[in-house]
Amino acid sequence: MPPLVYQYLPMLIMVQGIHWPQAPEPWIMAAQIEKEPCITLKHARCWSPRAELKTSRENGIGFGQVTRAYNADGSIRFDKQAELRAAHPQELKNWTWANRYDPMMQMNGLVLMDRTGYARFTKLTATPKDTWAFTLAGYNGGDGAVLKDRLLCQKITGCDPTRWFGHVEKNSTKSRQKWQGYGQSAYDINRAYPKKIFDRAPAYKEFWE
Repeated sequence: MPPLVYQYLPMLIMVQGIHWPQAPEPWIMAAQIEKEPCITLKHARCWSPRAELKTSRENGIGFGQVTRAYNADGSIRFDKQAELRAAHPQELKNWTWANRYDPMMQMNGLVLMDRTGYARFTKLTATPKDTWAFTLAGYNGGDGAVLKDRLLCQKITGCDPTRWFGHVEKNSTKSRQKWQGYGQSAYDINRAYPKKIFDRAPAYKEFWE
């Protein structure tokens, strides 16, 4: 375990208990935190609220790598933190870009975003694991994109739009051209995201138990 797990995982468990006490397999969110900064920024920034990935096109912050994306002229193309604050004005009213490194606010944002995604997809999926996979893919690449991929799947013989692995996972409108500086395409990154989190999640189960 990265050393900072022992400092910040109790905070995640507390926030999950407040905002989403019925979350199925909540340790998936712990693996999600590890996936976001740890795989991207390596072990030194694992579980750090100050983990930051900054490129010319985006700026990702903290546990959930909540992102601001920029146009070529430097203007803001989208601001996920602002979107979350607008969607949850009571819980996130004090979370501004100026205090973007606040660990409690970051945890709140992650749990609330996952809760919203899970609620959105739960009636569209075959199993809780599929629901989580859709939720994670939506966290990484946008819920709207996941819904478009479901529609694409519906048009393909043998593709079940209620299942992720081997079905919606294999069909996408996302670009398969590698991004400069990433070495992977939007499709590659998004499709690997749920699997990597599921692979790591069992390591965190004991903390809840």
